[in-house]
Amino acid sequence: MKIKESIKNIYLWLRCILFNMCFVFTFTMRRKTFSETTIKKIMVIGLTRIGDNIASIPTFKAIKEHYRGAELVVLTNNYNKDMLEDVGLIDRIVILKRNSLLAKIKLIKRLRAESFDLSVDLTCDYTFIPTLWTYLSKAKYRVGYNIYGRGFLFNKAVKHSKGHMHVIDEILNIVRSIGLDTQNKQPRISVSPKAGEIVRQFLAQRDVGGNDLLVGIQPGGHYPTQCWLKDRFAAVADKITEKYKARVVLIGSVKEAGLINQLKNNMINEPIFFLNQPLKNLIALIQRCQLLIGNNSGPIHIATAVGTPTVSTMGPTIPGRWLPYGENHIIICKDLPCMPCNNGYCKLKTHDCMKLIRVEDVLNAVEIQLSKILKQRSTISSEA
Repeated sequence: MKIKESIKNIYLWLRCILFNMCFVFTFTMRRKTFSETTIKKIMVIGLTRIGDNIASIPTFKAIKEHYRGAELVVLTNNYNKDMLEDVGLIDRIVILKRNSLLAKIKLIKRLRAESFDLSVDLTCDYTFIPTLWTYLSKAKYRVGYNIYGRGFLFNKAVKHSKGHMHVIDEILNIVRSIGLDTQNKQPRISVSPKAGEIVRQFLAQRDVGGNDLLVGIQPGGHYPTQCWLKDRFAAVADKITEKYKARVVLIGSVKEAGLINQLKNNMINEPIFFLNQPLKNLIALIQRCQLLIGNNSGPIHIATAVGTPTVSTMGPTIPGRWLPYGENHIIICKDLPCMPCNNGYCKLKTHDCMKLIRVEDVLNAVEIQLSKILKQRSTISSEA
């Protein structure tokens, strides 16, 4: 890991030197004045991961609030298309596939034919490929972060703050640089009626009715350091089942099937499995849950966008950057000298940021959340 990290750092610094030299040859682009009166068609280079796309929704909102008559087109991968279709702010989605060079050339020609007035790259790290797509689109004005020199192809190369702001603000700062913003930064996604019906039938087949208490548990994460211990998730699941008579649904991708099975093997009570489902169905299921418990990952951020309360663990991730946005969310995090390291592996080889989170810590948070939820249900029932 240390060798790979060193190689990456050397590459980034060498690239930074090379790209900064290129700034000399592209400085005339940055002398171009941004004319917002001519903006009729906008392309946004979307992000790769679910949580990043959730955090991008306020930026889409800022663009559409400012340019009400303009067409907003998002370039994204096929997986995120399902979610972005239900955001309600995007006029059209163009799929970027991992295919042949010839297909990419055709896509470049298609993008150029669109004659975009503005292109916004939402990338908040050193990745260069999105910058290249922005440039190759030949949009009249191009905006994005200048990280490790990647901004030399933008008309507006935005300085990237090193502060620990929330990722929603980090992404919004890209369009704030050209005068766009929104007052309401809460991400929102609509649930597809078709997906909602699929989930209703899925649960009905497992004897879960509309009034049953349903709690989702999502034990996976992008990096091992983000994941709480599976046997402790199992203990929480059993306690919830026994104390609240809740039905527990285990959520995971196809890559997490092994993890989900291990968790199930540690449980006394039989859970429901919701594995490798289309993203639209996952969104519908999370909205149906009264509570979602998990690690800091995409499903937790989906919950923030559909109004489902959460209890989540926070390990090495920078807390202020990736807190679930909005109300009704409880984060469990241990204050350690090594945190937040923001690494995908534990340099100390202890993983204490997760190991020190006890089952009781999570159950106490669950108690707070479910007490409020059950009180609300009782009030609604008595008023009916």
